[in-house]
Amino acid sequence: MYGGVHVYGNLYGCNRELLKDEIYLLKIVKEAADIAGALVVSTFYYKFGVNGGISVVAIVAESHISIHTWPEHEYATVDVYTCGNHTNPMSAFEYIAKSLNAKKVEVFVSDRSYYANNNVNNNENGGGNVS
Repeated sequence: MYGGVHVYGNLYGCNRELLKDEIYLLKIVKEAADIAGALVVSTFYYKFGVNGGISVVAIVAESHISIHTWPEHEYATVDVYTCGNHTNPMSAFEYIAKSLNAKKVEVFVSDRSYYANNNVNNNENGGGNVS
């Protein structure tokens, strides 16, 4: 098995000014990576106009961390996807939610691991190769 965990969710009631601050958002994705035990390889952002939202992404050696913001709705979405037993993506997600002063948090967790004995071409249980 090759372990991967994807923690993702929605943040409501966030601080509107923080959601528009690309420097602050870059800082918290880097800090979140450190908290998760992930190695930052690269960071970048895209700002949608002067008062628009921002997408911030940290590429980490273990996968990625992203924040997408809608300041006008005090809303953000967050993805923390890491591979390896040495990482803690939930801690990174919680740190980001706290850093944006989210009043309501929805969080989801998906196992994104690869299992060597998984026979995806076997259609016995109604599943099968979708490629």
